[in-house]
Amino acid sequence: MSAIEIEQPPSERALRVEIDARNASYHIAARSCAQTVLRDKIESADWRLRMLRRLLADAEDRLAAAGSIDPDHLVEDLLALQVLLDADDLRRLERLLPSAEHRGRVLAQQGTRLSDAADVHVLAGPDLDLKIEVNRDSPWSFERWSERGEFSEYCFEGDGVRYRGLLLRPGDLILPNVNLDGNFIYSALSDPKGFCPHSAVFVILEAHGLRFPAVIETYEKGLRAVPLCVFLNARYISYAEIYRHRDIDDVTAAQASHAAYAAAADARGYNFDTTDEDRTYVCCTSVALHLYRDLGLPVFESFGAIRDPGVRANMARLDYPHLDAFFTPIDFVLSELFEFVGWIDNGQPARLVARECVEKRFRHCFAKGEIQRRRLPIMVRINHFGIRQMRAQTLIGRVVSLVMGFDHVTLPKGPDRILAIVEPLEAELGAAVRKLLPQIEARLHTAEDLDLDAWLDDPELSHRVRQLLPMRWLMGRDAG
Repeated sequence: MSAIEIEQPPSERALRVEIDARNASYHIAARSCAQTVLRDKIESADWRLRMLRRLLADAEDRLAAAGSIDPDHLVEDLLALQVLLDADDLRRLERLLPSAEHRGRVLAQQGTRLSDAADVHVLAGPDLDLKIEVNRDSPWSFERWSERGEFSEYCFEGDGVRYRGLLLRPGDLILPNVNLDGNFIYSALSDPKGFCPHSAVFVILEAHGLRFPAVIETYEKGLRAVPLCVFLNARYISYAEIYRHRDIDDVTAAQASHAAYAAAADARGYNFDTTDEDRTYVCCTSVALHLYRDLGLPVFESFGAIRDPGVRANMARLDYPHLDAFFTPIDFVLSELFEFVGWIDNGQPARLVARECVEKRFRHCFAKGEIQRRRLPIMVRINHFGIRQMRAQTLIGRVVSLVMGFDHVTLPKGPDRILAIVEPLEAELGAAVRKLLPQIEARLHTAEDLDLDAWLDDPELSHRVRQLLPMRWLMGRDAG
């Protein structure tokens, strides 16, 4: 036994051993079953937050008993845990680590700069935010935000960037749970079960003689580049995992950023057909697929599908024909072409659980019920009328374009009935998630741990979700 091991109190060492074991187990876990990887993801996010509180409480107990703690040991444990500290955690940390040097190291991995720890600012990244909302248009084009040189201030390492505890390389795939609470319509309806509602690609863009780490993602009007620090902050996403194509090498990584940015320049709008070869109208998964093909890398030969008979029937009622090949982010996770790199955990497990509860209810209603067009929210019918007018380029359509911010070019490619229902449905699902969230937070606070499958089947929670999400426009058969 080494001298360091002798000096460490047994319980303190036990916590670190538990962290390392859990991390190692998560890294090497088989990713071949959709429901298993989803469950493990959410339960691990909850476990990290519980372990964070255990680490802080243990350090507080030691400080009270002995008058001091080993600050380096606590810092290394927190860095190994890789979960975001909230405001209360940071107040506790300030009492435990009065040294700016120690707190600066922890905060740097959170993407936050401590003014008194300038030597680790580059590890923290820019510590800036922009008014960019998930899936919504914004005035912040790459040409505009790259004028701010601060967005280039990262820790570059080789052909990549070390940020939030990970070494990211161009071409890496980011699979996030974005903080748009109703943004899981498609992942809820696919088979196998969705892992997350979005995907994006990490790149390093160049402008003004500087390099800018960014994320190329779809949004309501096509493709855009978002600053890495904005995309991964706690406002924008609750959680993300990084996957890397196994065949990507230094040459293809160097080409990835240019190819992704060129694709963003060509894109005009969103595409509801997930396997369409059209480069001008794209969905989040097809962006990555096109990129890897452009780089000469092997890609998928098969995809998920919409298989449930009830779901297929309702999609047909919405004029959606692309049922037999439905490409969602879970296809990346299950593919042997991709390896797991790591996670960005912004400490919001309650939000992840609440979304799964609401998503399960939505899937049940959509599979067992039947769309009643007369009962659809009035906004769906208004949207449908406006969309048809814009596509026809009528005078009314031009007026609607001014109000909605779309025109006949930027309108998504796909059935008008699908487009008309998406935003009202996202709002309905998102409202249910936010109303359920306090109950989930309270239960997580009192529960010893999280068993996701048991929670999803819990009668009390299920009853509450039915109250919050009646979905009266999906009635009939067994939708109650």
